[in-house]
Amino acid sequence: MNPFKKVQNYFIGDIVSATDDVFEKAKVEVLFNFTAFFFIANLPYAALALTLTWFHILLAYSTIIGLGLVFFILRKYKSIKWAAIFYLANHAFQNVSHFLIDNGRTEMQGILFFLLFVLVAFMILGIRWGFYTFLFVVIVFCTGVYNMATHCSLFKFPSEMADPLNEGFMQYLTLIPLILNVYLVSEFVKAQNKAGKQIRNQKILLQKNNDELEIQKHEIISSLNYAKRIQYAVLPMEEAVLRSIPLSFIYYKPRDIVSGDFYWFHEIDNNNYIIVCADCTGHGVPGALMTVIGSNLLTQIVAEGKNTTPSKILEELDEKITSTLKQQKDHIQIIQDGMDLALLSVNKTKKEFVFTSAKRPAILIRDGIMHEFKGSKNTLGGLRSGAKKFEEIKMNYLENDMIYLFTDGITDQFGGDNNKKLSIKRLRELLMSIHLLPVQEQKQKVDNKISGWVGRNEQTDDMTLIGIKL
Repeated sequence: MNPFKKVQNYFIGDIVSATDDVFEKAKVEVLFNFTAFFFIANLPYAALALTLTWFHILLAYSTIIGLGLVFFILRKYKSIKWAAIFYLANHAFQNVSHFLIDNGRTEMQGILFFLLFVLVAFMILGIRWGFYTFLFVVIVFCTGVYNMATHCSLFKFPSEMADPLNEGFMQYLTLIPLILNVYLVSEFVKAQNKAGKQIRNQKILLQKNNDELEIQKHEIISSLNYAKRIQYAVLPMEEAVLRSIPLSFIYYKPRDIVSGDFYWFHEIDNNNYIIVCADCTGHGVPGALMTVIGSNLLTQIVAEGKNTTPSKILEELDEKITSTLKQQKDHIQIIQDGMDLALLSVNKTKKEFVFTSAKRPAILIRDGIMHEFKGSKNTLGGLRSGAKKFEEIKMNYLENDMIYLFTDGITDQFGGDNNKKLSIKRLRELLMSIHLLPVQEQKQKVDNKISGWVGRNEQTDDMTLIGIKL
């Protein structure tokens, strides 16, 4: 690395390495190069100024101090904006000073330096600063033209304060601002070309990444759709439920492809059956895994274990979930997932039902009067805090009684004119308005109501509602 690059890296290395924006890199490098050039160029002028007037001494040494501050800001504060502002202030001071001692007369060299002043502001600090500096230059030029046209009526500096350089050498110095203007424009054209190449490369990379994401998305959706088929295979077929309970319907609407809600059915014999409406922790894939666990455990307990006592089913289910998910307090990775569940056991011969639940209510409508069963406050699974008890509600049912089991995805769904939750109150009103209709028409009314309520909102949770005419 050459000495100049070492010095450049000392002052601006951190700023350049902190950004990938080629324009920002160009701005920092151009500002440093201009500052370094004018700093070095002013050193011989500072030595010469000692033999001239106080004004030249002030101009030379204030310029060196101002450019030194630009280096200090770049190194200490790493602020391109404030460094550029100090540089422009120094540039403006130099230009205006030479403009004043020439009494407003502007040679080609001065015009090119003023142009450089505007271009630096525009390219480093942006359009607004470029406009302000352009306006400043226009005012300065208009002032100079007026001063010269009125024989220095505004200001007049004595001839001994003019620059001690002959006219031929001043014409030679015109090359310096010309070269600097060309350099400035070429650096930003180069940066623009580099940015264009970078953008093209990024577009190619972005397209490649998008293609890979599309492939991954397709694979994930394919996997989820396959998982959905497995989940539906685990769920009891609705036709099988309808064969045993003809006057019933199941409204089942997952939020995602797979669901954290599930329903379970077991026909004990021709006159007895158990039906479950459950809501597992979470939705999507985690919830779906819990539904498979819940369905399998219920099958083990009831169908295989012959446990048909509702409260005992939930107690055993709670223990098996805790054991399956290793939810002991001393386990390294504690999984607190579980499920809320409503269970209904019906005896057709006795015209009797038993209801028990883990935090899920049920609604019974009889002769136009609504009865709500709150159920137990215990959930199934999670960290145990003593023995859990699940109360049973046993009742004889009458012909045309309607009972509804549901998950909280329905009541918690946002929508309507004011984007509020549907709420248990509105669900009660809906069920009361439809309970006398044929069951499949009830299902359609429920679907219409919920779809209308959701509207353009996203579905917030899985939804399940089971209606049974006893």
